[in-house]
Amino acid sequence: MPTVVGIAGFTGKFAQCVAQELQAYTDVTIRGYCRSPDKLPQSVLKEYGIEVIKGDYDDKNSIQKFVRGTDIVICCYFGSPDVMTRGQMLLVDACEEAGVPRYVPSDFAVDFTKIPTGTLFPKESTKIIMEYLSSKKVDGVHILVGGLMETFWSEFFQIWDPETQSMAVWGSGNDAWDLTSYKTAAAYTAAVTMDPSAVGVFRFLGDHKSASEIKEIFENVYHSELRLDRLGSIDDLFNTVQAEFAKNRDDISKWAPQCFAYWCTSGKAYLGDDLDNHKYPHVQPVNLEAFLHSHKLKDLHEADRKLGF
Repeated sequence: MPTVVGIAGFTGKFAQCVAQELQAYTDVTIRGYCRSPDKLPQSVLKEYGIEVIKGDYDDKNSIQKFVRGTDIVICCYFGSPDVMTRGQMLLVDACEEAGVPRYVPSDFAVDFTKIPTGTLFPKESTKIIMEYLSSKKVDGVHILVGGLMETFWSEFFQIWDPETQSMAVWGSGNDAWDLTSYKTAAAYTAAVTMDPSAVGVFRFLGDHKSASEIKEIFENVYHSELRLDRLGSIDDLFNTVQAEFAKNRDDISKWAPQCFAYWCTSGKAYLGDDLDNHKYPHVQPVNLEAFLHSHKLKDLHEADRKLGF
């Protein structure tokens, strides 16, 4: 019998990357769930044999139809607090009702288990859903990957400026980032998905590099200078985030990027040395140098837009 994998939030780039990585496995059937299936390339769905269920994040009937008969559900939601919390709770409830044994929440970030309760963190849903799963008859499979490389170079993080070819730096320049590419994160997610014994927290990492090291790698790959613009200390960064949050509490776009940057570089939410990469040796993680070699300099800022189908 094939393993039936349900992927919620299927119009998202990461969901599609996971679907692509699952093609490396035999006897797997993919079922997607999203609000707008018409946005998906029908030729690809046909090629991969993917069925897509249409429904909103709070459409209980459609969610139940989506999860019924699956062996594992992967959530790739990224949206409002209601989507990330209540939306995932509805998925978990449906999994429990349908007897789906495992659920992969939309974590895919820094090690939130190390972030103290009550401390400002844009993806607070990760903690809420972990606790919610602990009360359910569904095993949580939490996949932590640090910051995503494509997002690091995108406009979202406000780190890389392609016009001035400069990188905004908080801290000494020796404060490292945990970074993993979409492809690596998706490949490990697919490997965990196809391993029925995999439950609990998994930490996968592509690379761990400071701004100074990123500069050196960048200049070796592109033979072009990368300027580092120092903005203040790591504590200054967090104070900036808190001030922005106080002014724009409800506009997550105003404070979330720098808040993510803080947790990626402060050292308080690093994945650490006890990684799980070795458990799936067939996955070859992409390091930062290989990532840069695979992208033209002029396209680096939109690397995240070229993902998926």
